[in-house]
Amino acid sequence: MANVQNLSKTRYVRVADQIESMIMRGEWQPGQRLPTLEELATMFAVSRAVVREACSVLVGAGLIEVRHGDGIYVKSFSLDSFLRPIHAAILLAASDARALLEVGMWLEGGIVEQATQRRRRQDCEFLSETLFMMEASREDAGRMMECERQFHVTLSECAGNEVAVNLLRILYQPLTGVMNLLLMDEDFRDEMITLHRALYDSIAVQDGESAKRHIQLYRRRAMDAMRNAK
Repeated sequence: MANVQNLSKTRYVRVADQIESMIMRGEWQPGQRLPTLEELATMFAVSRAVVREACSVLVGAGLIEVRHGDGIYVKSFSLDSFLRPIHAAILLAASDARALLEVGMWLEGGIVEQATQRRRRQDCEFLSETLFMMEASREDAGRMMECERQFHVTLSECAGNEVAVNLLRILYQPLTGVMNLLLMDEDFRDEMITLHRALYDSIAVQDGESAKRHIQLYRRRAMDAMRNAK
């Protein structure tokens, strides 16, 4: 009996994979209605029950939706549906701050290269104001942390990529506590200001390599400070 159940499971997973591949290849477009259960069963040479299970998997993955009385449709892409599982994964990893800082370093390395090329004069002005507030808030860790977050979000906005902006916002949520802890160290506060000043100067003159080097140096310094704080 167990072998029969395992075989059935293997079949619906295989069918789900095949339907997903066809969607990814563009054979079925977002908003397009899929064939009926009977037609899909014939197409994949399986029973309707297997197709139904496969569709349940794909509904859970956010690839398709069942409109009762109307049929099965490929779900239209939305940024929210793309970011939701990433948000969940980041929150689940919230206890591994070093890993999150490392992901931030990888992400921002690409962001700053684009930001240095695409930044506008008003972007530089806002970054400069945020940096000034960061320096003025040296004795207020919470305010300094907010300035740091705003600086990096603004930087991602300069790159002109909405997905990158949202990823960075999500990434900052579980890191707030860690950064507040690090900012209790006066030496780290001073180094944070120095590195952000160097980062700003690189962006202002549109030196992408220098900007990338400074953002990575800052994130590595944060990882080192976190390790030493334990």
